[in-house]
Amino acid sequence: MGAMHLSVMQHIFHPTDLSPASATAFLHALRLATAAHTRLTLMHVNEADELSAATLPQVRTKLAEWGLIRGAHDMDGLMALGLGVKKVLAEGEDPVVACLEYLDRHPADLIVLATHQHNGRTAWLHKRVAEPLARGSATPTLFVPHDRPGFVDPATGAVRLRRILVPVTRDPDPQRAVELAVRLAQQLGYASVHITLLHVGEQGSAPRPELPPAPGIHLENMVVSGDVERMILQVASHTNADLIVMATKGHEGFLDALRGNTTERVLRQAECPVLAVAEKG
Repeated sequence: MGAMHLSVMQHIFHPTDLSPASATAFLHALRLATAAHTRLTLMHVNEADELSAATLPQVRTKLAEWGLIRGAHDMDGLMALGLGVKKVLAEGEDPVVACLEYLDRHPADLIVLATHQHNGRTAWLHKRVAEPLARGSATPTLFVPHDRPGFVDPATGAVRLRRILVPVTRDPDPQRAVELAVRLAQQLGYASVHITLLHVGEQGSAPRPELPPAPGIHLENMVVSGDVERMILQVASHTNADLIVMATKGHEGFLDALRGNTTERVLRQAECPVLAVAEKG
């Protein structure tokens, strides 16, 4: 898959375990789908065929609560949003296999996942759950901490995306991550967004990715020294970042690209959502 632009996004995929921890991730998936006027797939895998589609998050109820449609039965309002919703219940012992099979048949442009701690690791990065991302694909993946508000207000659907932090190095190439950060801000309708390109290292070694034409986007280049993980988290905190966008190696699956590296360590401690974007191939 080539560079993904939210303006032509066709499919957002949100696997959910139906736990309270996944609720915030669902809100982000839904808000992004309404902004992009695209298809949203909600998927749950269960060992026994004992659930119905009604068990999955109620999209129309939430949209009505946000004031985007008149009520839960407003099908015309739903169509006017350009939002298509598919709810998938799959029976199986391994959610990894079910998600892999579904994504093979229905490729996604964006995956939205909840993250929470599991034996000291981010649960969605645990091998049993992270395998759907380890397909060698370049699908951008938004990781939403379950115990943080993120950038979508659960009560109103309002988006707060004023500051985005993009750590940059020469390898992996950050160009696609920068482009997607800009597109995301534009898609969500923000007239003014501050994007900080952070390089941890020597002044002369900082890459200078090209910024797409984007009125209202304010760019800041920042170079600091120190431990990479610590500095990313520190700058994110000091700038009140609403989102961290990180580039990963494009030729590796996300499981291998994230496990044990800076992106995973940032994911485990970040106070805001993290968008992992594979570099351009």
